[in-house]
Amino acid sequence: MKTQTLILVTITFAATLAACNNATKQDENPATTSPATAVATEQPATGNKLVGKWVQPIPGQEPAQQGFQLDTGGIARSINMHTLLYDKWELRGDTLIMWNHTTGVKSAGPGIDTTIIKQLTDSTLVLKNSNNVELSYTRGK
Repeated sequence: MKTQTLILVTITFAATLAACNNATKQDENPATTSPATAVATEQPATGNKLVGKWVQPIPGQEPAQQGFQLDTGGIARSINMHTLLYDKWELRGDTLIMWNHTTGVKSAGPGIDTTIIKQLTDSTLVLKNSNNVELSYTRGK
């Protein structure tokens, strides 16, 4: 009886491993493209469209402007923001991620801005931040 139980457990375990291995191979199959994968293949065109300077008026100090510059290679820079300094950026689907650090303030340190791209044209960029606030930028010169 013990031998039969051991054989049954071994066969069940082997069948489970084979099924899991097959499921992993199906997930790796490029023919089963999910919508997220389809978006990822479009990133270079959208990413190239993001490259450049994006500015908005400084509240209460118009016509002065602030914003950021996105360079190729994932490099990001702040424009007219002396305490919030952007370091790098990455595009994941419709999400723009910008790494930054603060300096010259009481709680200086690293941070990450994660925003959803709501609109992107040649001259306009609208982002929605984690507080559901929409931020509008125009392409700078």
